[in-house]
Amino acid sequence: MIRFSLLFFAVLLSACSTVEPLPSDDGTPEQHQDSLKGFHHWFISGRAAIQNGVESWHVNLLWLQQADDYQIRLFGPFGSGQVQLNGNPARVELLTSADERYMASDADQLLYEKTGVRMPVNELRYWLVGKSSPNGHKEARYDRHGRLTLLQQGEWRVQYKSYTLVNGLVLPSKIFAKKDDLDVRLVIDAWQAGVKAQDNPFNDPG
Repeated sequence: MIRFSLLFFAVLLSACSTVEPLPSDDGTPEQHQDSLKGFHHWFISGRAAIQNGVESWHVNLLWLQQADDYQIRLFGPFGSGQVQLNGNPARVELLTSADERYMASDADQLLYEKTGVRMPVNELRYWLVGKSSPNGHKEARYDRHGRLTLLQQGEWRVQYKSYTLVNGLVLPSKIFAKKDDLDVRLVIDAWQAGVKAQDNPFNDPG
């Protein structure tokens, strides 16, 4: 496993500690959540700084969500250069650049076992769009537009640092998630809404 310094990335991620204002009328959490109904096909490119105790990594990521199905490509702390997760809530496979293939029922555990990287894949599908996961009890805080600013879900504390406007939808652009000694900080550089798998966005993440 290759371990990357988070020094330069930490400077970027520590900036902007409040949700940035966007052109929007005041609203309720219910109104904001209603605006996300039907938003089941999307693609993001971004970066993540992950720290687990004394271990730390910096990864680039591409994520395609198609209803319950996802494809996630991670670049960075892997001897093979990259890994890809293809899955849904019932099953997941992990592919490496060396054409190795592994199958499991839990994406979080499979990613950790094969790469050493811990990341809440199962919950991030929801957190990335500014929603709580349906799994487990939640406590939430919202801004005056009804957007999440803080989500406590299970042992996870999720902070929404900034949002961006994408095709009329207000979506997160910076998310910090922490559980015990595990700290995951995500910056979303680009959103694409309504992307279909046949569009093959992995070839054109911009």
